Amino acid sequence: MTDDNVHHLPRIGIGEAMRLYGLTARAIRFYEEKGLVEPRRDRLNVRFFDGVARRRLGWIAQLRKAGVPLGDIAEVLEAEESDSRGRERALASLETRRQSLRRDLEQVEAALAEFSASPPRAWSVKTR
Repeated sequence: MTDDNVHHLPRIGIGEAMRLYGLTARAIRFYEEKGLVEPRRDRLNVRFFDGVARRRLGWIAQLRKAGVPLGDIAEVLEAEESDSRGRERALASLETRRQSLRRDLEQVEAALAEFSASPPRAWSVKTR
């Protein structure tokens, strides 16, 4: 999701945020609880998301889809807010995630190779 798609919206409710970012209401409320996004409230105490909150939801949604941990996402958002270096931090987090996935894939491939071969004797079940 890019900001270009939603910049014209003055504010959106949680339903529209769910649709735009592919998030559930529960997830959005969780991100709010964790301090990752701060929706505003109208006079009836109904959440709405202004431009700042929408931008943060966009970052969160993209990074969560890639499996980036919430702690790293918080750092990305903080870097973006403090010195506009969120993109650099996001790229570093994504690269770390890619390396982790490569290691996991190597382990899965090794296990597949092991199980594809005839089972070692240590795997055999002894019967009486």
